Amino acid sequence: MQIGLCTISNRDASVDAVIREAGEAGYDGVELWGEDHVGDGDPETCRSIRETAREAGLEIPVYGSYLRIGAPDFDETVERELEVADRLEADLIRVWAGSQEYGDHDDDHWNRAVADLERTSRLAADRGLGVTVEKHANTLTNDGEGARRLVEAVDRENCRLNWQPAFSMAPDALTAEARDLAPLSNNVHVQAVPERGSRDRCPLEDAFFDLEELLDIFADAGFDGFVNVEFVDDDRPYRRAIEADLTYLRRISS
Repeated sequence: MQIGLCTISNRDASVDAVIREAGEAGYDGVELWGEDHVGDGDPETCRSIRETAREAGLEIPVYGSYLRIGAPDFDETVERELEVADRLEADLIRVWAGSQEYGDHDDDHWNRAVADLERTSRLAADRGLGVTVEKHANTLTNDGEGARRLVEAVDRENCRLNWQPAFSMAPDALTAEARDLAPLSNNVHVQAVPERGSRDRCPLEDAFFDLEELLDIFADAGFDGFVNVEFVDDDRPYRRAIEADLTYLRRISS
């Protein structure tokens, strides 16, 4: 299990600065924020990012795009976003699962999302890329059933979930969901709050849920992707925060 840092964890810094910080702190890779840190993903920007990561000794496991399956502009954006992921030499492209929550969705939106995700996965495979579907509120993967059904409906080896602990869920529910979805996941995001439902981020070590137990579940399921620190505690200097979270993750995942 390798440990990465999402560059969105420091929106105020340049992508080069975040990559260098991640390398100096000892991370294995960086997941690139697909908005301000990559922009329109032109060849020169992507080349520069690749070189900076290489100099820092880091992999680029994920291009964190905002490609949204089921969206009206999907057909206009899918090829462009896959090209950006290719230029970055990322292993995975992250995508978003529509704009309706599972259980409150209509059939047309579901069917369009499945068709779009199948197409994305097929085109990604042609480029040697994997697809990771963000598990998130306000999408078709807002709960475990929707996430499972979507991935199983597409049924392609290169299409899996980007799982992350939801702060609205009780610890035992998170454990049950992790057991169910770990075999369907190829990427993990982690961040923490001290109490269920809180919005105040804290060090991973102080999370209200048992992160060590969750990562053990993924390890037991044979997960071999990256665990990426998405956001960090804002009350400490950024460098100290990312180092502390990395140290903790190394300890509990070794």
